[in-house]
Amino acid sequence: MSGLYQRALAIRRERDFPQPVRNEKLPSAGKPSISSEKREKIFAGTGGISVEGGIKTVRAGFFSMLTSRGVILPLLLTGLASLIILLGVLVVPYRIIQKLESEIRRAERELAQYNNQAAPNAAAGPIDLLKTGLAVDPQTAATKYLDLLSLEQKIGQRFITWIDGTEVTDRMKRLIQEGYVGGIIIYPWNIENKEQIKRLTFDLQQISLMNNPPISLFLSVDQEGGRVNTIRLPENAQFPAAYYWGRHKDLHFVSAAAYITAREISELGFNMNFAPVLDLYDKPDRTIIGDRSMGSDPAAIGELGISYLQGAARAGIIPVIKHFPGHGSTTVDSHGSLPIVDSKKNLLMERDFKPFEMAINHGAEALMTAHILFTEIDPEYPVTLSHRILTGILRGHYGFQGVVIADGMAMGALSDNYSVTETLRLFFKAGVDLILIHSSYDLLELKKEVYRLYKEGQITEKEIDAGVERILRLKAKYALLPGDF
Repeated sequence: MSGLYQRALAIRRERDFPQPVRNEKLPSAGKPSISSEKREKIFAGTGGISVEGGIKTVRAGFFSMLTSRGVILPLLLTGLASLIILLGVLVVPYRIIQKLESEIRRAERELAQYNNQAAPNAAAGPIDLLKTGLAVDPQTAATKYLDLLSLEQKIGQRFITWIDGTEVTDRMKRLIQEGYVGGIIIYPWNIENKEQIKRLTFDLQQISLMNNPPISLFLSVDQEGGRVNTIRLPENAQFPAAYYWGRHKDLHFVSAAAYITAREISELGFNMNFAPVLDLYDKPDRTIIGDRSMGSDPAAIGELGISYLQGAARAGIIPVIKHFPGHGSTTVDSHGSLPIVDSKKNLLMERDFKPFEMAINHGAEALMTAHILFTEIDPEYPVTLSHRILTGILRGHYGFQGVVIADGMAMGALSDNYSVTETLRLFFKAGVDLILIHSSYDLLELKKEVYRLYKEGQITEKEIDAGVERILRLKAKYALLPGDF
């Protein structure tokens, strides 16, 4: 019984049933307070007050007591308090249970997501490399942006160029503003320390955003691990060559290493990494591929490559698989001369091409070509200049719709065998989207040459637009197209 209720009863007793004053003389038990005659009339039912009337009187008195303000208010308050307590007993645990169930379901979803990411499975199907929450489809954004560009601007987007120096120069501004270049590759000579390279990449992007229309740059780097590591800052992890990644035979290791690498270069302002290497090779030597390869088993390298894509994508970096369709069949360095491979087509597709096919089927969005002549497939042109391989096999047979990047234009495999004009013409005819100027050449001069080829009818605006559209689509996916669509 509540204290409030006890107090109400005490008040009622004090009012309706007053206690006698101390030392007051009580009537004697032997002397009734009413006469015997009246008492007998009451209980005998003859005259005076009847039994039924007495009951009615008692009942009326009882209800009068209940409706008295001294009783009803405490009772109502007591009832209300009891109801609140009852509701609390019932509702609060229910709310707690609901909250716990919600938290359990959320934890289960996060655990499932973590397991899917932490345990990459090459057989799980294509991965989604789209890491931005765009309001429109990237294709829609690319199409709308394409309509805003002049022909000269579209030609500029087809190039990635090198730069000299560690801070923005007038030449760099011209490359971005006048050249409208699609991207920039950074080399060790552009890097002094962490704060300097962060400032440089930031300033370069700021200049690109001043263009009309503004389009962010691909800021790319070669960060494979081992001997091919452009960034060697003390603050950054330095992974060994990819060959030693493959020795672990562990998808988790490759995915984690790719994520860490990508996460660190992303912090420095980069958005594209020319890795992983999917060429097959079985020795950790210093030949052109050598320890840059994760191994010689096509299926195993394909799965490791997929894990690499997943790790890099989680960090928001565009990974570029290379060097399609495989450089492992030759030790000739294409930087100096043109490698020639005479293996049969069916053998090449079962072996060298296989890791690339697997990566393409699981979401690869950018690919770098090899400057190699495969005589059994195209005896006239090396891969980078071959319509038969890039358009026929890569896009036609494998269905690759991503961005094709040509390895360095100044490499001996091309520059010793083809003129600048012929190389540029064949890039557009073969199906290359991004042309890498890694040294020597001047972007502004190359742009003029491409424009001249267009004016002479040797390349068409449709061929120019096809590559630009793929470039813009990739940029849209990685939030490199500013603006509201």
